[in-house]
Amino acid sequence: MKKIGFIMMLSIVLILSACTGNNGGETKGNPQGESAGEHSGETKGETKGETKSGKKTVVLSVMMNNRFFETAARKFENKHPDIHIEIKEYKASEDGGGGMSMQAISLADVEKYVQSVTTQVLSGKGPDLILMSELPQDKFVAKKLLVDLNDLFSKISSIDRKALYANILEASKDGDGLYAVPLSFSLDLFLGNTEMLKKANLSVDHYQSWSWNEFKDVAQKLKQSNPETYADLDPTSLLLDFMEDKYVELVGQGKPNFDSDLFRNMLKEIKSMYDEGLLSEGMTFADNKAAFRMSGIYGLEQALTMPEGMDYYQKPSAAGDQKGAPFKASYSLGINSKSEVQQEAWEFISFLLSDEMQEDPNLIGVPINKAVAEKRLQEILQKIENGTLETMMPKDMLPSVETVKQRIEAIERMIPKSDFRRFSDMKVLTIAMEEFNSFMSGQKSAEDVSKLIQNRVKTYLNE
Repeated sequence: MKKIGFIMMLSIVLILSACTGNNGGETKGNPQGESAGEHSGETKGETKGETKSGKKTVVLSVMMNNRFFETAARKFENKHPDIHIEIKEYKASEDGGGGMSMQAISLADVEKYVQSVTTQVLSGKGPDLILMSELPQDKFVAKKLLVDLNDLFSKISSIDRKALYANILEASKDGDGLYAVPLSFSLDLFLGNTEMLKKANLSVDHYQSWSWNEFKDVAQKLKQSNPETYADLDPTSLLLDFMEDKYVELVGQGKPNFDSDLFRNMLKEIKSMYDEGLLSEGMTFADNKAAFRMSGIYGLEQALTMPEGMDYYQKPSAAGDQKGAPFKASYSLGINSKSEVQQEAWEFISFLLSDEMQEDPNLIGVPINKAVAEKRLQEILQKIENGTLETMMPKDMLPSVETVKQRIEAIERMIPKSDFRRFSDMKVLTIAMEEFNSFMSGQKSAEDVSKLIQNRVKTYLNE
C-alpha cells in the first residue's frame, strides 16, 4: 500500500508552508550583530526575558523557519526597537542547502518538533510564542500550557477583532477559550469535474454538506454512466480525513477510542469503496477520468486559476452536524503560559494580524484578515483581465474572466460558512496510518487493527 495519502495530508501545511524557506530553512544572522530571526541551532529550552542590551526577547518556535516570519520579525523590530524576535527551528534533517524541496520535510522533522516543544513547555520552560499548527493543541490546553488570548484581544490589541473572519476565530476556540490565533487558513474541499457530472445527469450542490454514503451513491451512478470514471482518493488520505472529522470522539480528553465500532466501521467503509472500484489509489492528475479529487483552497491565486471545468464542492463528511467546509490553520500561534514576555509576544501576534503582514506575499493560505482577502481576490481578477498575472501556468490555460468571477463569488460564500476546525495529533495519525496498511492489504482484520492502534495510541498518550 502506497503512503501517498499521508504525504498529501502533510503537504497542505508542512510542504506549502516551507516552500518559501531559504537555504533549507536556516536563517542567517546579521553581520552587524543581533538580528531578527537569528538562528542559533538547538534551542536551550529556556523562556527568554531581558537581554544584555536591555531589549525584551520573544522566542518563537517553528518547525522550519521561512520568509514570512523572517520578514515579520525584521519589520516588527524596526517598529519596536526595544523588542527582539528570536526564531528557533527544530528541523531534524538537512536538505543540503540551496532552497527547499519536497523531501526537505520528513516525519522525523514533525516528530522532533512535536516532542521537543512539548517536552520543554511541559517542563515549564520552552519558547514564548509557539507555532501550534503541528502540535497537539488539545493536550496543551488541558494542561493549561497556553494563555487564553480572548482578554488580550480586548485589552492590549491594536487589531479590530471585527476585521477578522469571525467564524474562523470562533471555531478556533477550545471550549470558551481562544488559545491559538490562526494567521491564515485553508479550506478542505473536493475538486470536482462539473462537466463530467453534467454528462452523467448528476447534480451536486457546491455548498451543501453531504455524507460519505451520499457520495457513494453519486460515485456508483458515475460508474454506471462511464465505467472508467472514479474518484481519485487514496485509502490513507481518506482514513486521515475520516479520523479528523471524528477526532474528538476517537481521542477526546486523551482517551483513545479506536477499539470501537465507530472506528472499525470507518475502516470497513473505506475498504468497501475501493473493493467496489469507486475510488482509485493512483495519483492520476494527468488524465480526465477522475470526477472528484481531494483538494482545497490553500491560497487565493491557486483557487482562482484552476483549469476550466473544475469547481470546488464541499467534501463529504463523517461528522453529521457539519454545515460548512472544514478548515485548517496554515499558521496558528499560541503564547506559553509560563512566558515572562506575554505582552510583547501578543504585540507580535497583533502585528502579524495587521494589514501590512496579512498582505505579505509570503503568507501561506487565506489571510484571516477579511478585507485583505477580499482585496487580494479582486487584484488577481484584475491581473487576469489585464493579462499581467505572473504564474507558472501557461496563459492559454488560465480560466476565463467570467469563470474567475464565479469562483470569487463561490469563495466569498464558502469562507464565512466554514465552522469546523480540523486538528489532530500528528503522532496519532502516523500510528493509524502504519497499522491501516495491513488491513487494506488483507493481512489483518478490522478488529485486529483497531486493537493494535488502540494499544499504541494509549501508550503514546500516557507517555
